[in-house]
Amino acid sequence: MKIEYDAGTALSIMRGNPVRGWMSGKADHQAKERLTTGAYLQVEHKPKFQIDPSWPIFTMGSCFAREVENVLMMRGLPLLLKGHGVPAEHFETWNETTQRGGGAAGGEVSRGALNKYSVRSMTHELKRVLLNETYPNEGLIELAPDQWFDPHASGLKLLDKETALANRKRLTAATARIKEARICFFTLGLTETWLDSETGIAMNMHPGPAWLARMPERFRFVDYGFQATLDDMLASIALIREHCHPEMRFIVTVSPVPLGATFKDTDVIVANSASKSLLRTVTEELYRRFDYIDYFPSYEIVLNSPRALAFQEDQLHVARDMVATVMETFEASYLGASSAAKDSATLAA
Repeated sequence: MKIEYDAGTALSIMRGNPVRGWMSGKADHQAKERLTTGAYLQVEHKPKFQIDPSWPIFTMGSCFAREVENVLMMRGLPLLLKGHGVPAEHFETWNETTQRGGGAAGGEVSRGALNKYSVRSMTHELKRVLLNETYPNEGLIELAPDQWFDPHASGLKLLDKETALANRKRLTAATARIKEARICFFTLGLTETWLDSETGIAMNMHPGPAWLARMPERFRFVDYGFQATLDDMLASIALIREHCHPEMRFIVTVSPVPLGATFKDTDVIVANSASKSLLRTVTEELYRRFDYIDYFPSYEIVLNSPRALAFQEDQLHVARDMVATVMETFEASYLGASSAAKDSATLAA
């Protein structure tokens, strides 16, 4: 969807925008200056709408979504996925990332299994919950005798069928809480996707290179393009507004967490740039089309902050302080007016 103005309107908008220039305008507003302070990037964000602090929030997306959840919970906002997840001992590897997904040792649960990386896998999970789509064995894949893989989960090891089905029930119940939401926060992760040819499921994760090699006819690699990805997002948003709150509002962003590896014949840095650029274009199109969809620039804030501050040592996962900084911008943008109104009411009382 194109944006078009007459020259007078365009000039008026430009002149009224204090952060319009790369090297023009007030020094502290110039992009050049903000990008070279050596500190976290400060971005001015003008939201389309405000969030009422009482609105239940549903989050979906990559591991960056889990980081967002942690901050939302610390702020006391009603996060619908709080308390949901899978027992920590069911993960392939127990590490800090798993723990930060909401779990800890000793039988607690982690939300890390809820990570959704590709848009197509998000669409399938929503159809499972909102359209009651069913799959043989709930979509689980038996890779070895009584060793079951859940292609819609993230990071889980192979488990016996009973345990795997119990986890699938937990994850489906977590996703079903979207029906109670008033606002959805989606972080889009990547375009590279794996399909299970037998069930037609777009897998959230493949079972590993060894299993791909053993079952080459069952699993297929697809790198979805712009139109397919946009169509999936449009279908998911329409589905949610039909089966959940009819006035659901959405905040979309692109995860700054890069591809861990690519299956295309190109440098992973180039492949990651292509994937993120496509997803950013999809979110821009959604932002332009609908007044109930807003784009939040967490991707730009992280990617344009110094890498030493923005990322952990692995240069893959976003540092905690960086997430906190991003969410400060989020709160100031979407909760500022509500908080101010609440404070005024308290003073008046």
